[in-house]
Amino acid sequence: MHKRQYLGAAALIVLLAALWLFIQGLSGGERLESGLTITALPVGKADALILQEGDTAVLIDTGYEDNGAYLLAELEKRGIESLDLLLVTHFDKDHVGSASYIVDQMEVDTVWMPDYEGDREEYARFLESLEGHPDAARLTEPVQRQFGELSVTVYPAENPEEIQDMDGEYDNDMSLVASVSYGERRFLFTGDIEKTRIRQMLASDVDWSHDWIKMPHHGRYQKALKELMDAVQPSWAVICCSEDEPAEDKTLELLKEKGIPFWDTADTAVVTGCDGSRISVWRE
Repeated sequence: MHKRQYLGAAALIVLLAALWLFIQGLSGGERLESGLTITALPVGKADALILQEGDTAVLIDTGYEDNGAYLLAELEKRGIESLDLLLVTHFDKDHVGSASYIVDQMEVDTVWMPDYEGDREEYARFLESLEGHPDAARLTEPVQRQFGELSVTVYPAENPEEIQDMDGEYDNDMSLVASVSYGERRFLFTGDIEKTRIRQMLASDVDWSHDWIKMPHHGRYQKALKELMDAVQPSWAVICCSEDEPAEDKTLELLKEKGIPFWDTADTAVVTGCDGSRISVWRE
């Protein structure tokens, strides 16, 4: 009788351990909340990502225009009173939407954006908000700068004429691509790049291998995506999308085929933590 009870208890312990490991796998493992955190906010089919490390804060894209108050509240909730860098990858309304609101509401030390003219009202308001700003730049060549412990390298389109000649809506391929290094780890933010830009990138001599990637264009599938993933070889992927407009099935199939765990912002924020060597991802 005692032996049966012992075996039953042992089986229960094994089952609970397996369940714990399963839950850890779904959440990305231990939550690494000290060091660098990257929060991909649920702002619909749009991008808004907060990077925070110590006193350093970076914002990559700003969602839609009506996301401004929510985005400001999320920054303040994290104790962020000013931004070291605001990076607007391109001028589509789901990336530049709340940029003017953020610039008007809080101190922003540095602003980087691509070098082309947008045609949306949100873009015009963004430019107005930057009048007289001492460190706002349109990037025409790669730039690298240290922000606290974060090394940020940003790559603009290498051949904008080719992009504007080949693509009817060329804004996506004009996206700035950002590589962020922290400790031993590298994180890649790809805006909405599509096939022309991806192939330009892969033809360069840049090492695109990164540990983590923010997937391009809200998870939209394109043939060049496989080439990009082969070059990046990430171990983690985050997709900024919505329940109404989720990532495409072919994109998810590609990630599964390559054994890359992925998270999306369809219904909640996705947080990535890094202590300089380990990375974990979880839903907020």
